Amino acid sequence: MERRAKLMVAIPILVLVILVAIPTAYGVPLENSDVLYSAYLDWLQGKPIGLVNINVNLEKTLHNPIIVIKDYSTEIPKILYSGNFMSPTVKIERIPIGTYIENVQENGEIKQVLKTRFRPVSLLVIIADENYWGARVINFEPKEPLTKVSVEVPLHYEPVKKGVYVQGTSSIDYGTLRMNGIKTAKIRSLPGLEVSWVVERDDAISYESFSQSKSISGVPPDPDEWQSSGPTLVQDKDVWITYSVSNGNVRLVTSDVLYQISEDEICSWTWCRAIWSLVPVRIKNFHSTITGSYSGGIPSNLEREARYKSEGTNEFAISFDAPTDNEGVYFSTSISVCGGEGVQVCFTGSVDTYRESKSHYRPHYEVKINEWGSHDVLYYAYLDRDGRNYHEIFLQWG
Repeated sequence: MERRAKLMVAIPILVLVILVAIPTAYGVPLENSDVLYSAYLDWLQGKPIGLVNINVNLEKTLHNPIIVIKDYSTEIPKILYSGNFMSPTVKIERIPIGTYIENVQENGEIKQVLKTRFRPVSLLVIIADENYWGARVINFEPKEPLTKVSVEVPLHYEPVKKGVYVQGTSSIDYGTLRMNGIKTAKIRSLPGLEVSWVVERDDAISYESFSQSKSISGVPPDPDEWQSSGPTLVQDKDVWITYSVSNGNVRLVTSDVLYQISEDEICSWTWCRAIWSLVPVRIKNFHSTITGSYSGGIPSNLEREARYKSEGTNEFAISFDAPTDNEGVYFSTSISVCGGEGVQVCFTGSVDTYRESKSHYRPHYEVKINEWGSHDVLYYAYLDRDGRNYHEIFLQWG
C-alpha cells in the first residue's frame, strides 16, 4: 500500500518535470509544453520523433498575428501548429536514412566518427493579421532531438475586410501542379575529357516555393500574383541520374517538379484570409540537351584547382560545399502552367533554382580523363569565387 502511494505521488511529479522543468531547460515556452509531453510519449514507444523550436522574426510589429507551421516533409502536408506564439515548438519526424564518416578533433587528434544522416525537413511558416501576411519555407536536417531555427518572414501589405468570424485554421489540399523544364544544372566538357553530373538517391535540389493571399476562401489564386516563399529542398524523386558530356560539348539539365497546391484558411474573431501555397515536393524526371560547345577557359577572378598528369589519376570526383548565402539563385526559368484537383490553379512567372543545399545531400561531378594529349595539367574552378556552391564548373587544359 505504501509503495502504491509513493507511485501515485511520483507520477504527478514526473509529469510536472516533463511539463515545466524540461521545457524551461530547453527553451520551450510553458504554454507550448504539451508538445514536449507528446514527444516524450512517442519516444517511449520508440517512434522517430524530434522537436524544433522556431523563432519567427518580422520587419514590422503586427497586431495579434496568427502563426501557422505546416510540414511538407510528410506524404500528406499537415498543420503542426496554429496560434500566437512567436517562438513555437513543434513535433516533427526525425527519420534516419543512412550513416557517414565525419572527422572530429578530440584532444588534439583527428578521429573518424560514424554519424547518422537524417531525412531533411521542410516547414512552411505562415504569419497573418488583418493588414499583413507572409510565408517562408525553412529547410534543415534534424541532427539533434531538439533543433532551434530562426526564420525571417517577409511581409506583404494586403488588408482584409473586417467582420465576425469563427476563430480557427483549416487546410485543404488540391492535388499537384507539375512544372516541367526547370533549369537545374549546366555541364561543361573538354576534348579528351568526360564530365558527369550525378544525382544520387538521397541528393536534394532547391526550388522556389510560392504563396498568395485571398480575402475569400475557395476563390482560386491569380496566376501572376504569386509571391516567393523562398527555397524548398526537394529530396523525394522518381529517378536518380548520371548525365555525361564529352569532347567539348555543353549540356543543360532540366527537371520536372511536382508542386503541392494548398489553401490554408486563417481566421480570428474579426478577420479572415486564405493563404494559397505552391510548394515543390517531388522531382518527377530529369532531361538534358546539348546547348553548345566549349573550348575551355576559366574567368580570371576564380580560384583554380589542378590535377596533374604525373599524379597518375585519370578519374576523380568534384564535390560542392553548403551555400554561404543560403538563397543564391542559380537559374531562373519562365513557367506558365495549370493544374490541381477540384479547382484549377495556374502559375505564370519565373521559378528560381537555388544553389542552396545541405551537407551530404548535394549532387556531385565525376571527371574522367580519356586522353591527356600534349597537356600536363587540368585546371578546374567553381562558378562562385567564395564558395563551392553552384552545380557548375569551368575547365581548362594547361
